[in-house]
Amino acid sequence: MPKITWSELLSVGNEEIDNQHKKWIEIFNTSYDKMMCDNYSLLSSIGVDALKQMMEYAQMHFEFEEKYMQQINYPALLEHKLQHDLFKLQLEKINQNFDNGILKLNSEIMKLIENWLIGHIQKEDQKYKIFITNFAKK
Repeated sequence: MPKITWSELLSVGNEEIDNQHKKWIEIFNTSYDKMMCDNYSLLSSIGVDALKQMMEYAQMHFEFEEKYMQQINYPALLEHKLQHDLFKLQLEKINQNFDNGILKLNSEIMKLIENWLIGHIQKEDQKYKIFITNFAKK
């Protein structure tokens, strides 16, 4: 699984949100690097720490993004917020499984996070970019 590389195709046209997306990608890539370490005994604690860092950053980012969408009167805010909430629930479930010793962070979970993050930015976040470009500034 390769690291995520930022490209302008991911830009939503808002510098602060783009910077937050870049930071989240950086957190993901750092977590990925840590998960590839050779010391198996460290993997569990590394995985828990990486997941908690992603969860904390996601919470901050989602709050900021939702406030921005509210400010621009984005009509699909509630649907977008629901996607954020469902993803947070997924991360919390994975974290609970860690805490209960059921699961270790592995490439499958990292792939799930990667797919959601990139898919969400490329599809859902681009919708408010289109909205602001076509409607909000007129």
